[in-house]
Amino acid sequence: MKKDDWLDLSLKLLSQNGVKALKIDFLCKEIKLTKGSFYHHFKNHNVFINELLQYWYKTYTLDIINEIKKYEDNVIKQIEIINELMYSKDLNVEIHFRALALDNSFVYKYLEKVDEIRIQVIIDIQKKLSPNSSIEEVDLLATCVYAQFIGSLFIFPKIEVTKQKKMDEYFLDLFLKSNY
Repeated sequence: MKKDDWLDLSLKLLSQNGVKALKIDFLCKEIKLTKGSFYHHFKNHNVFINELLQYWYKTYTLDIINEIKKYEDNVIKQIEIINELMYSKDLNVEIHFRALALDNSFVYKYLEKVDEIRIQVIIDIQKKLSPNSSIEEVDLLATCVYAQFIGSLFIFPKIEVTKQKKMDEYFLDLFLKSNY
């Protein structure tokens, strides 16, 4: 099994089982591999968590950012792509990483970095939508959009994806109307 296979399966197990899935014994038992296989790819548990966060960041954030960069001149298309790609991901992973961050300062700081980057993407889109708005207004609105998305995951963690997506589309419609 390759390192990316370990990371991908770990995200799936995290989604299904919560943070307990990130314990080495649990992972090895569920994946049906030995600790030796784990340590072949990861020096220790901290290295594993760091690499898992990097893998999650790449697949859940950077890949989306790289896709929307292809449409720099079409802000509506960028919003559509974000919405489409965001819901192609397992959002339970987001919830469980944030739960882990409550007790783990390293994970917390990592998520702060991810949140800043994601909010900056929304700020960049908002600047295009409202070029005459102040930096403060753009920042506040972008933060509200992001907080609505993350917050709704916690308020309704078991919500059907279609309903979650509908709520986000409604909020985005309000967001877009405020710009025209």
